[in-house]
Amino acid sequence: MAAFSDLNVLPGKDLSSNSKIQILQAAIKLGYQVVAINYDGGELKGKKGKEPPIKSPAEVVLDEKNMTELKKTTGKSFRQLSRFTTVINDPAQTHKLQTSPEIQAYDLLAVVPTSEKTFHLACGTLEVDIISLDLTEKLPFLFRRPSISLAIERGIHFEIIYSPCIMDSTCRRNTISNALALMTICKGKNIIISSGCKKGIALRGPYDVANLGLLFGLTQAQAKDALSKNCRAVLFHAESRKAEKSTISVVKASTLPLKSKVFPEVDDSEPECKKSKIGVTL
Repeated sequence: MAAFSDLNVLPGKDLSSNSKIQILQAAIKLGYQVVAINYDGGELKGKKGKEPPIKSPAEVVLDEKNMTELKKTTGKSFRQLSRFTTVINDPAQTHKLQTSPEIQAYDLLAVVPTSEKTFHLACGTLEVDIISLDLTEKLPFLFRRPSISLAIERGIHFEIIYSPCIMDSTCRRNTISNALALMTICKGKNIIISSGCKKGIALRGPYDVANLGLLFGLTQAQAKDALSKNCRAVLFHAESRKAEKSTISVVKASTLPLKSKVFPEVDDSEPECKKSKIGVTL
């Protein structure tokens, strides 16, 4: 079984080391092996809009020294990730999301759409890993099968946040109602459940969260997958999203140093189309 993961913890606006350490300590004790520290980027402006500078991932996650001390204290190894989340009210706000090197440096990218137009945009066009939905209130749009099917096909996952359900009965009622509407269309596919907590006290163990997933319309197996296999799929999607922007350089084997040649080079008299970069006839 894949490792239990919580891909959304929010250690306050200041992102102080103490708050991050407390949350990670609580997560490790409860059995989580992968935790993503979420930086809430708020609402991005358009091309001409001015906004505060975006923090780098290094400022969001714990530094190497604190990580080493934390692993010694707990006696367990785990993986921390950086995540950037932004609210999109207008398609024009997505320009910076796709082009900013500071944002693209984060391990995970998530968006919170606020209208049917931006929801469809996130499902069909945006290169993100997670669509996070504020299910604590009545949504201003309906879930459409074409949009959700497109997102599932592209490997994008929908996130349900459970911490508001613990704190408030109204939030719990709205979240369950909205989640059931989502499950009616997606049938439990590409769903992850995250805490969205700001303090370690709001965290719950993986099996407790899986039981909560039953109220959201998931089966027992789907609820466990929402904390493990689906989270791993999100990480694979993030890696492939970054790999798509890579480039490959192909050179002639005859130009490489002798030690770099894997196979004997092809005769230079052969047509160019019959040479590969390691000198093997295709």
